[in-house]
Amino acid sequence: MSVHGGHHSDPAKDRRYQITARRTRSLPFLPSLPFLPLLVGTACSSAEGGPTWKGEIDTLASGMVLVTNPAVGLWDSTTAWRVVEELRIGTLEGDGPDLFGEVSALEVDAEGRLYVLEGQALEVRVFDRAGRHVRTIGRKGGGPGEFASPIGLAWGPAGDLWIPDPQNTRISVVDTAGNFVRSHRMAGGWVMNPWPGGFDTKGAFYNFVPAPSPDGFAIKMVRFDTSLTALDTLTPPDWTGPENYFEFVSPDGSSRMRTSVPFTPGLDWELTPDGDFWFVLTGPYELYRVSGKGDTARKVTKPFVEVPVSGEDMDSALAGLEWFTRQGGKVDRSRIPGVKPAVRSLLVADDGHIWIEPNTPDRSDRGRLYEVFDPDGRYLGPLRLPFALSSYPPPVLRGGMLVGVTQDELEVPYVVRARIERPRGE
Repeated sequence: MSVHGGHHSDPAKDRRYQITARRTRSLPFLPSLPFLPLLVGTACSSAEGGPTWKGEIDTLASGMVLVTNPAVGLWDSTTAWRVVEELRIGTLEGDGPDLFGEVSALEVDAEGRLYVLEGQALEVRVFDRAGRHVRTIGRKGGGPGEFASPIGLAWGPAGDLWIPDPQNTRISVVDTAGNFVRSHRMAGGWVMNPWPGGFDTKGAFYNFVPAPSPDGFAIKMVRFDTSLTALDTLTPPDWTGPENYFEFVSPDGSSRMRTSVPFTPGLDWELTPDGDFWFVLTGPYELYRVSGKGDTARKVTKPFVEVPVSGEDMDSALAGLEWFTRQGGKVDRSRIPGVKPAVRSLLVADDGHIWIEPNTPDRSDRGRLYEVFDPDGRYLGPLRLPFALSSYPPPVLRGGMLVGVTQDELEVPYVVRARIERPRGE
C-alpha cells in the first residue's frame, strides 16, 4: 500500500497545493489534550527481543492510551536494525530511462520491479530487480493511458496500478504489463504533492478533495470502493493555533501562495494501512493515532534535546524559499525561530512501525538518521541509513525493504532500494 500525507515545517518539505498556481500552507495547531487520571501502568519487554523497555503504557479514563518513552530505546548492539543498500538507479548524463528529472512517486510490485513516476516526462518507468529498464508506461497527453499531471502510484486489490491525474480529471488504471485497463473520474484542478492517497488493507481507496474552510480551503480524505463510489469522508489531523506562514497574493487576486515559516513547529500526518492516521507534533515530539473522525486512540511521547538554528541552517532555509521570493513573496526573518522543532518528518511502514526523523545538531544526519517505534508506540532505537533519504517522494517501506530517492553532491537524483535487516528473525 502507498498512503502518504502531511505537513512539514521544513520549507523543502512543504506540501504544495495548486489551483492556478502552486502554493503551500501550514496546518493549524492541535490543542493539548486534557490530562486525565491514569488507570493502568506497565513496563514492557520487547517483542523485538533484547532488554526490557523502561517506558510506561497507561490507559486514561477517556480510553486513550498514553505511551511514555524513555530517551533510550529497546535495541542493543545485538537487536538493532540495519539498512543495507542493494540497488541504485540513476545517472548524471545521457538520455536513457535512468536519467531522472523529477521523481514524483515510487512503487514496487510482488516481483520486485520498481515503478518510478517521472514528473517531468509524465511517464512511469519500470525497472526489474537488477535495475534494468523493462518498459515505460504512458506519455504526455489526454488520451487513454496518457498523463497531464500524474501525482501518485498505488496498487489496487486486483493487482493493477492506480495513477491519479487531476489535470486530466481521472485516475488511470494499468496492469503490470503496462496496458491501460480503465479510468475513473476524479475531481480536477487541485494538485497535491506528495499525494496522500492509496489503498488500505481492506481494499478501500483514499483520495483527497478540497473543502471550504474559513482559511479558504482545507483538505478532506474520501474513502471509496474500487468502483470509486464514496463510502465515507475523513478529516486529516489539523491544527488550530497561530498560522506560521508567509503569504503572497498576486496583484489581480487570481492566485495565492503560502509557505511555512522555517523552523516553526508544525504537524506531519500519515494515513495508516488501517485507514486512520498517525500524526506528530513536530515541536514537542508528540505522536498521536486518531480516527478519521478525530477520536484520539493513542498518544506517544519521547524526550528530546532542543537544537538551536545555526547560521548555516538559516542560509539553507532562505535558499529553500527562493521559489517563493522569485514569484513576489516576502520573507520576514524576524519570524523565524532560533530553535528547531524536535521532529522533521514522519513515516509509517506497512507493518505499522513508525519512523521519525529528528532534528539534531549534526546537519549530516538529515535524511540519514531515524528513530523507530513499534506499532504500539514503544521506542526501539535509532536507525542510520547508508544514504541521505529524500523526503519527496515519500519512500516505500514494505516487506523488509526501503525504496526511496537520494541525491549526490551535484543533486542528481537516484532511486535506491535497500533491505532492512532485523536480527533474531524479526
